[in-house]
Amino acid sequence: MDTLLRMFRKQVPNAQLNSFSTNGIGFFVDLIFAGPVGHYTNATTIIPGMAQFTFSTPVLRHISATVIPLYRKLAASRLFARHVAEAINRNNEEKLKRLLRHYVKSRFLVGINIQDSGFYLSFKFPGSRLIYRNQFFLDKVP
Repeated sequence: MDTLLRMFRKQVPNAQLNSFSTNGIGFFVDLIFAGPVGHYTNATTIIPGMAQFTFSTPVLRHISATVIPLYRKLAASRLFARHVAEAINRNNEEKLKRLLRHYVKSRFLVGINIQDSGFYLSFKFPGSRLIYRNQFFLDKVP
């Protein structure tokens, strides 16, 4: 986990981190934002229920490298982040896809979808039955 955190900090030094965690199928980064958002979570993982304790280092490295340009753009540009938020709030997946595809380039990217207060990127790799996701979401605490 220390290695992942060090790599993250090296690639996205401007990001304000709240927490960083891992489990048997991926990792989670909680990013701090100004109110009213507070914090937002980014998870790189397998769809829950599809597998347990399946951690593919090459796959997670590919997804991580693929989303770094997006992390950088979101951290560096309030305007871009606002456009992404507006697309999510208006449930405008076509606009979101246009915004994100410019920064997320992978031949394994099979979907960009809005869900609740965020979005997810779906990746499918040859030889694997699993769908991997990189998700951005607002974790709602009851």
